[in-house]
Amino acid sequence: MTAAITHLTLLAEGAYRTRFSKADKELIEQLLQRCEGELGKAGLEARHGDLEFKLNFLPKQQGFVLSVPCPLAGRFRVTRQGALDRWMKIFVPALQFRSRDSRFDSDFNVQTRDLELTSFVLTKQPNRAIVGRLLDRGVRAVHLSGDRVEVTGPRKGLPDKNATDDVLNMVAELSQLAACVTKFSAHHEVRPSPKTDLAVAGSWAALVFLGVSGFAMLIAGGTQFTPVLPSDFVWPCLLIGLPAIAPAATLLALAVQRRTSPYELVRLLSVVSALVVPLFISGSLVFANGVLDSSPAEERVVTVLDRKAKKNDGDMRYRACLQSWWAVDDVRWVRISKATYDAIQPNSTRMLVRTRPGRLGHEWLDGYSIVR
Repeated sequence: MTAAITHLTLLAEGAYRTRFSKADKELIEQLLQRCEGELGKAGLEARHGDLEFKLNFLPKQQGFVLSVPCPLAGRFRVTRQGALDRWMKIFVPALQFRSRDSRFDSDFNVQTRDLELTSFVLTKQPNRAIVGRLLDRGVRAVHLSGDRVEVTGPRKGLPDKNATDDVLNMVAELSQLAACVTKFSAHHEVRPSPKTDLAVAGSWAALVFLGVSGFAMLIAGGTQFTPVLPSDFVWPCLLIGLPAIAPAATLLALAVQRRTSPYELVRLLSVVSALVVPLFISGSLVFANGVLDSSPAEERVVTVLDRKAKKNDGDMRYRACLQSWWAVDDVRWVRISKATYDAIQPNSTRMLVRTRPGRLGHEWLDGYSIVR
């Protein structure tokens, strides 16, 4: 009776902290009746015979995490393969982990940072069968993460009926995987997976460099070598920048696949490269068009049609509207100094505009001065 009261007290305290649902409370109570353990802040820690396990329910009924201890600090993750994963294997075949079972490889996606360990575990048919059964039960993933083998899944992965037996069966199967990992560690020199992978860090550094340098060149090029018609750069940037995404994403994927098979990481790198590569191409084109241009400047005298002063971030910015020299009924707004702004009169002041044709064929503004 005292033990039952203790179990209920722990259950009440845990429910208050994590807001278990009614089904979760009943499952925990049943597990406490059949197993030795207690409910703490980290979840239910229990022992069933010789098997230790931990059960955590994620907040807001998002799911659960069931794990068993493992003496080896290794990493792999198995999930059911989706359409995007299949596409990634076609796009970068080197990312594919092969377990010598074509059906297993076609149904499931394996991510690993320990290829030798993962091969030792998943090339054994009983272990592949365990992983398949666990994923068929509705769990999202089977992990070897750090020093624990675990499964994560939605709450519906634990049915209300016979949920206790289902949990204990999963504990037994996870323990078999942990035993296989233990056997590997007993016969191999095992080194913990590094927290930082140099290839991954280098890939992110390359993307940061492309993004920062592209943005800097776009700003500097647009300011120092201001295109007369900025819209003319849109198509060259798209025609070169968009196709460049594919080889850039491929190179990043190949860079990180040597030690890992990180499909999620590759997808993230691809998305970021889709943003920074066109930015880098655009900045390079604008900057190269001006800095590589050694052609002589052309001078034209045009009329100032209007002027504007606007406060931006505490600073006054001045602009002048110039009569077009490249098209009828068109104008060009250019930034000017305050002294120039004060000296001009709309529709009467004339300015000498110097332009260059541009190394890539896009005319840019080299300078201007008031015609006295």
